[in-house]
Amino acid sequence: MNIDNLKSELLDIRIFCGRHFPFIIIPLSYAKIIISHQIPTAGVNQKGHIIINPIWWNTLNIESKRFVIIHECLHNVLCHPFRAHQFNPQLYNICSDGKVNHAIAEANIQGISYQNNDLITLNSLVIITKLTIADLQKMSTEEITKTIENNQDINSQKSSLSDLHQTLDGFGDDLLRGDFEGEILQEGEPILDSSSREGLEAAWRGVCEKAKTFAKQAGTLPASFERLVDEVLEVKPPWQTVFRFGLQGSFVCDSSFAYPNRRNTDLPGQVGYLGTVWCLVDTSGSIKQDLLKAFLGIAKHETRQASLKVVVWDTNAYEVLRAERPCEVARKIVSKMKGGGGTICLPVLQKVYKLMSPNDAVIVLTDGDIYDAEKKETKDQFHKIANKASFCLIGYTHRPVHAPSFKSVFIKL
Repeated sequence: MNIDNLKSELLDIRIFCGRHFPFIIIPLSYAKIIISHQIPTAGVNQKGHIIINPIWWNTLNIESKRFVIIHECLHNVLCHPFRAHQFNPQLYNICSDGKVNHAIAEANIQGISYQNNDLITLNSLVIITKLTIADLQKMSTEEITKTIENNQDINSQKSSLSDLHQTLDGFGDDLLRGDFEGEILQEGEPILDSSSREGLEAAWRGVCEKAKTFAKQAGTLPASFERLVDEVLEVKPPWQTVFRFGLQGSFVCDSSFAYPNRRNTDLPGQVGYLGTVWCLVDTSGSIKQDLLKAFLGIAKHETRQASLKVVVWDTNAYEVLRAERPCEVARKIVSKMKGGGGTICLPVLQKVYKLMSPNDAVIVLTDGDIYDAEKKETKDQFHKIANKASFCLIGYTHRPVHAPSFKSVFIKL
């Protein structure tokens, strides 16, 4: 192992990125790089260190070496080693690799490629998830991982994952656990030596923000990478928080002398217009009863004395079910739900639009596999409801749905 040759190659990669891929310059400079025989190929550990096997490294051509360094730097700057802790490690690794490799390929930068074509891409994830590439691009790595965990038959899932890893020749299983001994090729930045996972994740998020700013100033930030970076930098509150604050702010309070002011009789009192929360629940077969109870229970609790009306649907819109108190959700609504057919949402949207009053809230709960979601008539109906309602949200458990003027959130089962 000639450490000087490796340092020279690393310098060449840094110069190449400076000319053609400025986004990588900062994360590459900050990372600690270790040469070690303890792993078969390359990877990043939970401290953000890049580990490289020198024997395997020497089998690669220069374009593949650039690809590997960029790939591992992206894992770091996108915080994948720190975000993976709550998921199956192998499954999360596959999903993160698919996102990263697709972004590199979509950037279409000359001089970067991997000599072995057996890489995990979004096409690989299409096979597992049965979603489209467009759907997967809109979803975060966590959402894709959770979708596979929730919806894939466990035996089929294990078989698919095993088949994928057998074709990778070692490169791909690269979110590593533990520390590794070896010669240090690059010391990296001391600010990334935090002992806690939360501290390291925060530090790498800061690096990600610096890299994005630097790349934008250089005028070369591919759209595929901007989507990945925004997945890390954009703060996405949990769906319960979006749900809660949306509902709490959806009903209007006004002042009127017809009502007494408890503090000063010379001032008007407050009167609230408590409308209706319409929950349109997809009962085509994939929404579990426990999720329905939790979701509708939160809806009823947050609206307090407002009326909760539920319309279940598959290809048809069924009767309106109503609950006035949280305890009635399971007894009056969940137990009376019916469905099981296909999934067409236009009829239920048309029905609710006719029944709802201005400033009502509309919530759609679905798995996301809606046959007519992309049709113009359906999108127009979503838009009409949003113009009439005070708050609109669509929650999906499997496939993202982007209804015009609706907030879209991923619902964790």
